Amino acid sequence: MLAKAGTALLTMLALVLGGVTAGAQAPDRRLVQAAKAGDSATAVTLLRQKINPNVPDVDGTTALQWAVRRNDGALVDRLLAAGADAKAQNRYGVTAIQLACENGSAAVVERLLNAGVSASATGPLGETALHSCARSGSVAASKVLVARGAPLEAGESWRGQTPLMWAAAQGHAPVVAMLLEAGANPDTRSTVVEWERQRTQEPRDKWLPPGGFTALHLAAREGCVACVTVLLDGKATIDDVDPDRQSALVLALINGHFDVAGTLIDRGIDVNLKDKVGRTALWAAVDAHTMPSSNRPAPRETDDELSSLDVVKKLLGKGADVNAALAQQVPYRTKLDRGGDGVLGAGTTPLLRAAKAGDVPVIKLLLEKGANAKAATRNGVNGIMMAANVATREEDMTGRNKTQREAIETITLLLAAGADVNAADTQGRTAAHGAALWGLTDVVRFLHENGAAFDVKDKRGFTALDTAMGLAGGFGFDGRSAVVQEETAKVIRELTGVTASAPSPRPAQRGPGASNPQDDREP
Repeated sequence: MLAKAGTALLTMLALVLGGVTAGAQAPDRRLVQAAKAGDSATAVTLLRQKINPNVPDVDGTTALQWAVRRNDGALVDRLLAAGADAKAQNRYGVTAIQLACENGSAAVVERLLNAGVSASATGPLGETALHSCARSGSVAASKVLVARGAPLEAGESWRGQTPLMWAAAQGHAPVVAMLLEAGANPDTRSTVVEWERQRTQEPRDKWLPPGGFTALHLAAREGCVACVTVLLDGKATIDDVDPDRQSALVLALINGHFDVAGTLIDRGIDVNLKDKVGRTALWAAVDAHTMPSSNRPAPRETDDELSSLDVVKKLLGKGADVNAALAQQVPYRTKLDRGGDGVLGAGTTPLLRAAKAGDVPVIKLLLEKGANAKAATRNGVNGIMMAANVATREEDMTGRNKTQREAIETITLLLAAGADVNAADTQGRTAAHGAALWGLTDVVRFLHENGAAFDVKDKRGFTALDTAMGLAGGFGFDGRSAVVQEETAKVIRELTGVTASAPSPRPAQRGPGASNPQDDREP
C-alpha cells in the first residue's frame, strides 16, 4: 500500500515539474552569442527572423554591446534598426557608448548618440563617455561628443577628475589640446580627500594621497612632456601646488620624469617651492640621483633626454636654494626605505642627502654654489657623519651602496669646506662612532689622519672602539644586537693605543656590518 502511494506521489511531482519547465522557456541567446563570437552572418540571419535584439547574455551584455566592442559598424546599424536598446547596461554598468570610446570609434559614437544616448550619460563611477574617449586618446570620438554637448568639466565620482585630467594622465597630448581649445579649464582641481587619519595603531604615516591634482600635476606625475607643453601653452598655472604643496616639478622628480622636470624649469616654474615636508625640487633631484635599491622597482636615474644630474645642474643654474632644509622626513618610496631613513629628518639639506650617499659629483656642484658644509640635521648629524653612516640602520638603503672610497672623497670635500670632523649628534656619536659601527676601516684610518678623536664617549659612555667591538649594539630591529668589527677594532687599537671600556655584555655575532658590503678595496 505504502509503495503504491509513493509511486503515485512521484508521478504527480514529475507531471507538475514537467509543466513548469515547459512553461518557463529559456531565453533565446543565439543572437548575443553570435555577436559575441564575431559571427555577423549568423547575427544578420537571426535579425531577419525577427529575433529579439535585446536578450542579454548571462552577464547582461547585449548583442549591440558586443557588436560595438568588435567595432562592427554594419552590425551595429542592423541591431539599432531592429530596435536594440542603445542605452542598455550590463550588470557592471557598462554601456555601448563607453565601449565605442574604448575603441576610439567616432562613427559608432555618433550612431549611438543618434539612437538616443545622451552625451552626458554617466557610467558606474560617474564617468561620462567623454572621459572614456579622452582616456583612449581618440580626438575624433571626443570631438563628436563635445559637439553634441558633452560636459567638459564633469568630474567622475571616484576622484572627481575631468576628461582633461584623464587625457593628461594617459599621455594623450592631442586630446588635451582639443579639450583646451573646446574650453576645458586647465586649472580645475580633482577632489580633495580628507582622510580620517594618516596613522593607525602603527605609528608611521601611511602617506595617503589627498588628491587635489590639476591636469598639469597628472601630466607631470605620469611623465608626459608633450602634455605639459600643451597645458602650459593653454595657460595652465605652472606654480600651482596640490594639497601637500607639491608642485608639478616635485611630482615629476619624485617619479623619475626628468625630461618633464627640465621642461618645467625651462618654462619658468618657481624652483624654490617647498612641499609640506620642506622638500624643494633641488632636494628631490639630489635624492633621485642615488636611488635606494630594493626588491621593488625604483624610478630610473636617467630619462629619455635628461638625467637627474642634468636636472640638478639646471636647478642650480636657475638659482635653486642650496641650503633649503627639510622640515620633516620625506615620504618613503620603496619597501626597504619605509621608515629606515630616519636620519634624513628635519634640517636635512641637499648637501647632507648627497653626503649620506657619497654622491661626490653632486657634492662638488652644491659646494660650488655655496652650500653650507657645516649644516646639520635637527639631531646634529652633519655631512661628515652622514658619510660615515652615523644613525644609519640596516634597512636604510640610501647610503648602503656607497664605497669607502666615496665616503672618504665626501669627507675630504667637506673638511676643506669647513665641516667639523669631531662634531657629535644629540646622542654624542661622532663620525668615528659611525665608521667603527659599520666596519669602515679605511674611513677610520682617514678620520684619524685628519684629527678625529677616538677617545670621545657617546651619551651611553661608548667610544669608537667600544662600538667596533659590538658593545654599543646598533643592529637588529631594536638596535640592540651586537656585531663585532674585528679588523676595525684592531686598527683603532693600533692607531690610538686605547682599549675597550668593558667586555661585551652579550655574545658577539657577525652580521651585515661584518661582511662590510661597502668595502671597495682590491683583493
